[in-house]
Amino acid sequence: MLAIAVLILAFSALAQKPEKIVSFVVEPHECSWYQTQAGLWKKEAMKNKKNATAWMYYYLATRYEHIMCGEPQYSLDEEDYKLFNEILADMEKNVGSSYEYNYLMYYNSGYNPENAKYLLKAYEIDPDRREIYPDLIVYYETNGKYAEMKKVLIHQQEISPSSPGMMAWNYNALATLGKDAIVLTGGDNDTYQKWTLQSVYNIRPDVRVINTSLIMIETYRNRLFAETGIAPFAMAVDSSNYRFYTQLIVEHICRNSGSRPVYICNSVPENHYASLKDSLYLEGIVYKYSPERYDNIAVIRKNYEQRMLLDYIIAPLAIDVSKHIVINSNLNYIPAFIQLYDHYRLCGESDKAVQLAAILQKIVTASDNAEYRKYVEDYLKENNDAGRE
Repeated sequence: MLAIAVLILAFSALAQKPEKIVSFVVEPHECSWYQTQAGLWKKEAMKNKKNATAWMYYYLATRYEHIMCGEPQYSLDEEDYKLFNEILADMEKNVGSSYEYNYLMYYNSGYNPENAKYLLKAYEIDPDRREIYPDLIVYYETNGKYAEMKKVLIHQQEISPSSPGMMAWNYNALATLGKDAIVLTGGDNDTYQKWTLQSVYNIRPDVRVINTSLIMIETYRNRLFAETGIAPFAMAVDSSNYRFYTQLIVEHICRNSGSRPVYICNSVPENHYASLKDSLYLEGIVYKYSPERYDNIAVIRKNYEQRMLLDYIIAPLAIDVSKHIVINSNLNYIPAFIQLYDHYRLCGESDKAVQLAAILQKIVTASDNAEYRKYVEDYLKENNDAGRE
C-alpha cells in the first residue's frame, strides 16, 4: 500500500508540473490543461518576478484558457483583454526590456501597425525564438516585404521544422492547382505551410496564397489586389461585420481575378463562400470557382492518381507534434474521395475502389470524430453489400 501511495503522489506531482506553452494551433490541449498551467505559471512568476519565461507562459496559458474555455470558443471579449493587459502591465514593471515582454505586447494587440516596433524589437533581441515567427511572417506579408518574409520562412524551417503531416496536406492542395492560381485559405494550418513550401522548397511559386482573415486589412488588400491583377474592391469595409464583408470580398476575388483561376481550400469556413456554392467544384481538398460546369470527377481522379502524396496517411512514419491537427485536417479528403470511390465502382475498377476505401478507412480510424467514422464506414459497407447483390 505504501508503494502505491508513493506512486500516486509521484504522478500527482508530475501532473502539477508547469510545462512549455505552445500555440494551440500547433499543439492543442483541453481547456482544463490550460487552466492548470495558467495557475502553475502564475505561481512561478510570483515566486521570481524577474523570470521572463514564467511571465510569458503565464500570459499564454491564460490567453489559451480563455480561448478554449470561452463561450463561444475561440472568441475573446473586453473582459478577457482587461486581464491580459493587467498581466502585461506587471510584466513591464518586472521584465520590461525582455524579449518576452516585447513579443507579447505585439501579440496582444493583434494586427496593429503602431505596435510593430515591439515585434521587431523582440526579433532583434532573440531571432531564434520559434513562437515569434508566425507574427513576423504575417507582418512581412502584409507590408509587402517579401524578401524578409522568405528569409524568415527559411530560418524558421531550419530551427523548428513545420509539421510533416501538415506540410504534406498543404502540398496536396498546392500540387493540384492550375497555373498562376489564386488559392484562398482560412487559418494558420492551411496558410503558413503553403508559404513555407513556396519559399523554402520552391514548390508552386506561381500560386498566390490569400488568407481570408488578412484581406480584411485595407492597405494590404489594396496592394495585394494590384499585385495579383484583381480588380479593386471599392466598397468600404466595416470590420465589426467580419463574416458579411469576408464573403463579399471572397465573391469579388472569384469574379474579378482576370485570367487567374481561383480556388478555395475546403478548410475555409463555409460561410465565407456560401453564396458561390453553385459555381464551386471540388477537386480534392480545394474547390475551384467556375461559372461553367465541367467534369470535376476526372480532375479529382487525376489529382489522386498523379499529383497527391498520400504515404503520410498510409504509413505515417515521422514523429509529428501536430498529429491531432493532421488527423483532423485529413478528414477534408473524405468528400472528394467518396466521389472518386463511387466513380471507380461505376467504371468497374474494383481494385482501385478497394485501395481508396482502405485510405478512407485509415483516415476515419485515426480520427476521434465519431460522426465522420460512422458515415464513412456505413457508406463503404452499404456499397460493398450492394455490389454483392
